[in-house]
Amino acid sequence: MRSTMRTRAAAVVGAVLLAGLLTACGDDDGDGYPFAGGGVPGNSDGNNDKGGGKVPADLVGKWSTTSISLTQYEDAMTGAAAPTNGTGIILTIESDGSYTEYGLLQNTVYACSTKLTTRTEGKVSVEGAKTTFKPSKVKTRMTGCGSSDESEKDGTKVTRVATYEFTKDSYSGKQVLKFTDDKGQTSQYQPVD
Repeated sequence: MRSTMRTRAAAVVGAVLLAGLLTACGDDDGDGYPFAGGGVPGNSDGNNDKGGGKVPADLVGKWSTTSISLTQYEDAMTGAAAPTNGTGIILTIESDGSYTEYGLLQNTVYACSTKLTTRTEGKVSVEGAKTTFKPSKVKTRMTGCGSSDESEKDGTKVTRVATYEFTKDSYSGKQVLKFTDDKGQTSQYQPVD
């Protein structure tokens, strides 16, 4: 019973910490990790001199999605909890058609944690409900298990096409931005306050 309570408490603490990490903003020079240079939600004025297409005002802003594991390891000797496994994405869409996407993947098994962060910049174009994300720059950074060394490299640029719609979250009642790709896979984002 005590171990179950510790696991649940550790999962909740881990979820709060990862959510805080995902919504934290760094400097605006675009080189900070894991999440720097985010935009501020605003309205689209239809002016598209540098973007990828007209962006509807309801898409403009900062959106996030997270997935946290309910299982968390702890040190049997000290009782200290290991970092939580999970993923998170912050997507910022600007009214000029530019976008920035920050991703975090963290995997921990016992005392071994691996963290992968990505930063993608590009242009988004919208035709009706069809959105096309075309990256111009992708950077990945990885910190491996048991090592303080980090590796950073250019990532693969993959154009993504999906349709979007707005729905309500069944738990919070908040607006959710839902993307569905051509294979039927969905991603749901909530606005970052």
